[in-house]
Amino acid sequence: MRTDLFPRPQQLPAAVADFVGREEPLQSVVDLITPFPQVVLLTGPVGAGKTTLAVHAAHRVANGHFPDGQLFVRLRGSTPHEVLGRFLASFGLSVPGDFAARLSAYRDAVARQSLLLVLDDATSVQQVTPLLPHAPGCAVLVTSRHRLRLPHVVSVGPLEPAQALALLGKQIGADRVSAEASSADALVAAVDCSPLALRIAGAQLAARPHWPLSLLVDRLSLASLTHGGLSVRAGLEETAGDLSLHARRLLGLLAGLGFGRLPSWAPVAAFGDVRGQSAVDELVSAHLVSVSGEDYVVPPLVREFAAQTSVDALRRVLGGWLHLLDHARSALYGGEFSVVRGSSVREVVRLDSLLRSDPLAWLEASAASLVEAVSLAAEAGLDELSWELAHRLVVLFETRIDYDGWQHTHDVALAACSGNVRGTAVLWCSLASLHISQSRYDLALEMTMLAKDAFENLGDLAGLGLVYRNLGIVSRSSGDLVAARRWYQRALAVYERHGDPVGQASVLQNLAQIDLYDSDPAGALERLTAALDVCERGPVRVVAQINYRMGKLLSAAGRYDEAHDILSVALDLARSARDRRGESFVLYVLGCNEFSRSRFGAARSSLVEAVAICEANFDVVGAARARLELSRVHRACGETRLAGELEAAARAVYSEFGLKPAMGDLIFQP
Repeated sequence: MRTDLFPRPQQLPAAVADFVGREEPLQSVVDLITPFPQVVLLTGPVGAGKTTLAVHAAHRVANGHFPDGQLFVRLRGSTPHEVLGRFLASFGLSVPGDFAARLSAYRDAVARQSLLLVLDDATSVQQVTPLLPHAPGCAVLVTSRHRLRLPHVVSVGPLEPAQALALLGKQIGADRVSAEASSADALVAAVDCSPLALRIAGAQLAARPHWPLSLLVDRLSLASLTHGGLSVRAGLEETAGDLSLHARRLLGLLAGLGFGRLPSWAPVAAFGDVRGQSAVDELVSAHLVSVSGEDYVVPPLVREFAAQTSVDALRRVLGGWLHLLDHARSALYGGEFSVVRGSSVREVVRLDSLLRSDPLAWLEASAASLVEAVSLAAEAGLDELSWELAHRLVVLFETRIDYDGWQHTHDVALAACSGNVRGTAVLWCSLASLHISQSRYDLALEMTMLAKDAFENLGDLAGLGLVYRNLGIVSRSSGDLVAARRWYQRALAVYERHGDPVGQASVLQNLAQIDLYDSDPAGALERLTAALDVCERGPVRVVAQINYRMGKLLSAAGRYDEAHDILSVALDLARSARDRRGESFVLYVLGCNEFSRSRFGAARSSLVEAVAICEANFDVVGAARARLELSRVHRACGETRLAGELEAAARAVYSEFGLKPAMGDLIFQP
């Protein structure tokens, strides 16, 4: 017969009735404390439901495995000396005043017992260590917002979206959630599936059955997430109070940057020195910052809580992005060519492996953050950084044929550059290049002339090279070949003086086109050969363009076999550079060349692929040009009805844009 030496405390709080999900972590906790009792840490961010999970696990095993009782204490705000006194009193023992005596009495009391201890909301290992029973029959569940050094750890994160909706449904009714499904999804996403935030939101909605869920979503903020004794802000304030001064400062800096995701180098850049790394490690340990791949993520509610204005930190992080963007662009262009450099200070940060191995893949992976950086710079009044970031991002927009991204970033940067003459001129010139890519030559001319006046007043060679080249393209497209040659020659002189081989190669290609218009194929071939010479080790994209023009020239001269070979090289280069627009150009000329060789099947394949690429990238003019050539192929194959439909569709586009076909290019109607 068992004889009780001490009272058996039953201190576990009641388990919540609306507990949902969590079956996997719940089972993990149960498995860790039965049948062999151990010390288990449940760790996660504020409001993740660590205490709820610990209490559920404790209730599941309490009577069957721990017959001598269960102790529960909230450690935040308590000292081990105070907690030992409470435990001894729970056993009906006297409480010594001395800490060492309390510890000795506690260990003696639990030595032969089978107890379950729940130590809730620990802030440090030092709080926990004196309370561990050191008895084989005792298990300990510790909850903490910090990653404490304890032997067994169970991570408790946000709920899954479906679980979060189920929790909301338990509070306000599943029918109400189903009736406003989109608003319920938005609410769950806005609070990052946090159980605490959802309980608060659910309590507010339950008390206001006349409220649509969308109203709460619109009003949602950290200040609104409080109800009764529950508050997300209070939890964040407690957690922030546990941090070192360096970690608190860094949290404010990172939150104030406004980025959803931050690269691995950002904490050091924002802090200003290497102490930023140990500080961010502390923030990760406190679950105020999470790690996703190689990036850091500051959750929206934490950002709202911790945000503070720090223009210097933002400037350093944006300078880090600009440093990386410079590297990516230089790697793709073979150097700092065909770009205007501003006065922004670059923050030298570590290059990641993807940027070193595949700059274009890095650009694509970082696109969202880089676009966001343009806006953040503009909002902070950092106009120089804003326009430089936008200007350098064109290398990505051109490759992806992302005209919307190009326009958006430049509009944002222009709004920030109201007093920045040079930055405004660069953006005007860059937008002119965008309009040229869209065959909107009237807008291109307007923008280029604005930039021309500014750059000539500044005596800016890098800017004038871009301006004169654009004017050459616009003049050629309007049929004024004399003016086009004059502008190209000015651009060539500027790039030669400026030492820009990529710029020279680009202009030489365009001059070769004028030579071809002037029935001087020998002169055109000479210029293209010169372009290859000056850009021998230049970017793949530019070398592909030169080969494309050489193939086009050889095809026009009737040298179809040679043209096929060099166009095939150009196609491989364009594809290796992932230049979809360039690929569509090469496929178009390759299709024309195959038609001239009477290889109608190959011609059809190339032209159909060119149409598909143009349509996928909203290049309606390029698609029309390819369709017109495709109509010739179908007509030659006796498919007159289909040929007529394709030709009519193509000419409708020409009419809309005021264009006509001329020697393989599109120019304005006279």
